[in-house]
Order: sequence, then C-alpha cells, then structure tokens
Amino acid sequence: AHNPDIAIARSRLKEARAIARLADADLGPTAGLGANTYRLDTNLQNPISADTRALLAQNPLAGSIRDNRLQKHADILSLGLSASWEPDLFGQKQSDADAARHAALATAEQTHAAQLLISAEIADQYHRARATEARKRAADITITTLEQLARYIEARYQAGHTTAYEKDEIQSRLSAAKAKRSTLDAEKNAAVRAIAILCGDTPQHYRLPDSPRDTLAHPPAAPRGQTPQGLIERRPDLRARAAETQAYAAKLASAKADLLPRIKLDFLGQGVLNIDGDHALKGWMSLLTAGIQVPIYTHGRIQANIDAADARLKTALLQYDRTLLQALADVDNAYQGEAALAEQERHLSEALANAEQQAADAEKLYRYGNKTLAEALTARLNAVQTEEALIQNRLAHAQMLTALYKALGGGWTADSTPNP
Repeated sequence: AHNPDIAIARSRLKEARAIARLADADLGPTAGLGANTYRLDTNLQNPISADTRALLAQNPLAGSIRDNRLQKHADILSLGLSASWEPDLFGQKQSDADAARHAALATAEQTHAAQLLISAEIADQYHRARATEARKRAADITITTLEQLARYIEARYQAGHTTAYEKDEIQSRLSAAKAKRSTLDAEKNAAVRAIAILCGDTPQHYRLPDSPRDTLAHPPAAPRGQTPQGLIERRPDLRARAAETQAYAAKLASAKADLLPRIKLDFLGQGVLNIDGDHALKGWMSLLTAGIQVPIYTHGRIQANIDAADARLKTALLQYDRTLLQALADVDNAYQGEAALAEQERHLSEALANAEQQAADAEKLYRYGNKTLAEALTARLNAVQTEEALIQNRLAHAQMLTALYKALGGGWTADSTPNP
C-alpha cells in the first residue's frame, strides 16, 4: 500500500481524473458577478468668461458653475453580471470530454498494471528468499558431509591406504561448498530488502516472518479454461491500450469538428447602485450578443491537425494489436513453461526419493560392513545434490506461475481452478 511506484501512479490518476472533470465542465456555461467602486475627483478651470460668471453669481441657483474652477467629488458603486456559453452543436466539446475521460480510464488501468507488477515482483522476491533458505539448509548438510568425508580420507591417507590426490580432491570440494554457502545469506538479505522496498518499508528494519508451510513445495494449481476474450477483458495493459485508442478516436472527432461553425452567446449586465450616496441615481444596462464563426481559410492548419489526429489513432490501433499479440504469446509461453517445469519437478521428486533411499541403504550397509564410509557419505552427497536441483526447479516453477499470473492479468482462486 506504501509502494512509491503505486503512489506515483495514483497521483497521476488523480491528475487525469481532474482533467476529465475540467473537460466536462467546459460543456456548460460560465457566469461571473463583479462589483466596482469608484472615487471621482475633478478640478477644472471654468471655461466660462468672468463677465458671464459675474452675471451667474447673481443667481443663487447657479451653484458651482459661477466659480473660477469646477470641482466635483463623487463615490460610485456599480454591480455587473456576465455570462458566456458556447453551445456544443456539433459535438466538439463532447469529443474533448470523451477523450479526457478515456485518457483517465487508461491511466487507471496503468495504475492496475503497476499494482499487478509490484505484486508479482513481491512474490518473486519472496520465492527467492524461501529458496535461498532451502539452499542454505542443503549447503549446510553438504558441508557437514564433506567434512566427515575429509576426516575419513585423512585417516586413510595417514594409514597409507590412499594418496594425496584423493585428499586434495575432497579438500577442493569442501572449499567450493563453503564458498557457495558464503553468499547465500547475502542473497536472502537482498531479496528481503527488495520486498521491504516494494512494500514501502525501511529495509534496515524489515524482517521476513517464518513460514509454517513450504510454499515452493506446494504451489497453487495453474488456472484452466482461460480464453482470449477473458484475457482481453482482464489484462490491464490491454485495457489501457483500448482506452487510449478510444481517447485518440475522440480527439480525431474533435479535430474534424474544427471544420464546422461555432456559435457563442455572451451576456453582460451592468448597473449603477449608488452615486455619492444618492440612491435615486440608479441605472441598469444589459447586452446580449450571439456570434457565429465559420472557418474559411486556415492555410491547411485544420486539415493538418486532422491528419495528425488520424495518424495518432492508427498508431494506437497498431500498438493495441502488438500488445495483444504479445499478451497471447506471454500466456502460451507461461503455460508451456509451467507444464514443462511441473513435469521436471515430478521427475526430480522421484529422483530425490530414490537418492534418499539409496543413501539410507548405503548407511545401513556401512553399519553392517558391506559398504565403506566413503560410499555411504557419497550417497548422501548425491541425495543432497539432487535436492538442490529440486529446489532450483521449484523456484523456477514458482517464478513461471508468477509469470502466468502476470500474463493472464491477475491472480486466481481455488474456485477458478477446477481439477482436470
């Protein structure tokens, strides 16, 4: 839930959904309300002659017009309402909204794909860690057995019953086994740290809990009865490609709509509510306009935009076909690989059972004096070697099941995997 990649994908999804809402909002009208206040201060030289002003001065109703300078101070308050709407008569805005919505759907599917990949990667690293634990146990048995064999060879060498060649050979095998064992702890810790990072935890404090069940030895059954149609409907990358194709188709429709007329309606209302405290001086003015715009000559811009949108749509269709073919190939490869590894696991399990039985028989024969200690220990080493091969096979089988999980576009439950 705290994986950074998933968090990034979700953030991009929020952005895409917001863009889709923005495109939908463009289908409706817009309206705004504004208020203004003005302070008017004037101080002008009176253009009336002095003689005329002298005559006006005798009239008490002449007011300030008889003064040498004309001064006016007033406070004005006005309120305005504006609205605009472009009717979507030919579907251009709807096409833009559809394109944004399908782009958001594609981003959502990319988020699902990221979750799928992260889940598969966690499963893969988990299987690596468990396989490394099994390899460590097998390596410890190998080293213990080789040390016993080395002591046995050393005693025979001291007694003169063998040569330095056999002694050096067993020491070389022991050193190689210890060298192989020395890197296993680092391999497991690297896998555990990878799981911590994928889960969004601090690697230094993350610990892989013990598992009461050997998950490698008991993998889930591969699903049966899957169809190409189900793959198309479930796999996130295919769903994302389909949504992208729909988005480009809507963008092409929007580009073609540029050839058609565009109509716009505008309304403007302006009213004066108060002039210098005099509420009687009020007024209202409104203006309604309707306009139409028809493209006549654009020097090929509209057609070039249409051609580009058409090319993008064709590219999206080709990418969808390529993704579909790759998805079908991924499913076939995963199914075939899983079946082959399952068959190999059956043979290796039989081989391990036979090798362990042989090692047990050799130990009994050694106790009764019919086999040497070297032969008994060698039989045990052969059994451990077969076990290591089985561990590698089970890891590869688990990884192939994870690849099948990704190829099918998701996991499966017991209800979806009927017994054949």
